[in-house]
Amino acid sequence: MQTITGEVRLLVLAVTAVATIGIVAFSDQIRWQEWQQLVLFFCLIALASSVRIADPRGRTITPSTVLTYLAMYVFNAPTVLLLVAVGRAVGYSLDRGWVPWRSIFNGAQVGLSASAGAYVFGLVSQGAGPIPEARVYAAALIAPLLHQTLNNLFVAIGVSRWRGTPFVNTWYAGVQALFWPNLLSIPTAFVLAILYVRVHHAVTLAYLALLPFQWMALRLYVRRRELYAQIVDGLVVAADANFPLGKGHARRVAELAVAVAREMRLGEAVIESVQFAAQLHDVGMIGKDDLLDRPVLTAEEVRSLEDHVKVGAEIARELPRREIAEAILYHHERFDGTGYPGGLRGEEIPLGARIIALCEAVDSMRSGMFPFGAAMPWGAIVSLVQAEAGRAFDPGVVDAFLRAVAAGTVHARRREPSSEAFSSTATLGGIPVP
Repeated sequence: MQTITGEVRLLVLAVTAVATIGIVAFSDQIRWQEWQQLVLFFCLIALASSVRIADPRGRTITPSTVLTYLAMYVFNAPTVLLLVAVGRAVGYSLDRGWVPWRSIFNGAQVGLSASAGAYVFGLVSQGAGPIPEARVYAAALIAPLLHQTLNNLFVAIGVSRWRGTPFVNTWYAGVQALFWPNLLSIPTAFVLAILYVRVHHAVTLAYLALLPFQWMALRLYVRRRELYAQIVDGLVVAADANFPLGKGHARRVAELAVAVAREMRLGEAVIESVQFAAQLHDVGMIGKDDLLDRPVLTAEEVRSLEDHVKVGAEIARELPRREIAEAILYHHERFDGTGYPGGLRGEEIPLGARIIALCEAVDSMRSGMFPFGAAMPWGAIVSLVQAEAGRAFDPGVVDAFLRAVAAGTVHARRREPSSEAFSSTATLGGIPVP
């Protein structure tokens, strides 16, 4: 546990302690007499939990959700706490890549959230009412939703404390990413529960036949996210090939943008969108590189150059996230309202666009790219960014950039040019931020 912060260590210990106390305190209510069913469930949960799929955002997904819901439907809360907490912890531990504290924490928090779902299922399904079947159906839906909510709550608290991201954004990103895949597991679990009760508990072994399909479904979900990244990467490669002098510019801007976004404590989903938008911000420049070599542009050529934001946004609209296209479309807006294409001012400009505007300018200045004739000293770049707060750039984004500079996560990266090569008194006023 030496690799985690004190807050996260305290959370892990607290959640583990609550789960352990719960198992011990309610051990007399655990259905030990059904030991064969318990052993079967434990083995299946451990097996399913050991089959983990890496999500591009850094999380992992297992096909054990169906079994967790099934346990909630057929066992009482103390039994579910024991089965799910211990089964998941053992399953996670089978992967050598998982450190003990993560295995213990994940097992404990999933066990607690699942036991809460089991308790609610029993409460709702056995309550008073004229239509018993309706109560059972309602309970079968409410219990997993409660489990999902609490599960994401525990994870969001841990991740937000560990990575320093806002709790609400982290929690919402987890719910948004996994809500539908988990919700689709409810019908399968409910059918297995009916067979378990009315036929025999051995029908649980039918899950082994479903496990490969569960794995494939989760893999397709993750693969879709990986494809987005591959599409973006392919477009970046095409842009680099079209404009060799700017090779690597998009990736460097994305790296800067991620560092600044993290300093602003944005959620992981927002940071991911900013990263994709930064990588694609100049994809609309493909075919226009010759305009950057001309000393003087006509009004028509200027309009053609500025239209690259619209072209890039149209390409990005093929991705499922609207905010990526908007960040690309408006990344040449200025905070004071004198930018293009819409002349947006202040917070009218999407946050992703405000971040990319600053990061693109910084990389262009330190690389000597258009419209800067030569690479600038790092000190002059930082001073110029400070001077343009409230004019070219969002003051909040500038503050985050300066914090990243102070923390060492953003730096010159290149050999410093001579201080005579650029006057530190220059400003970005009157010229478009690249």
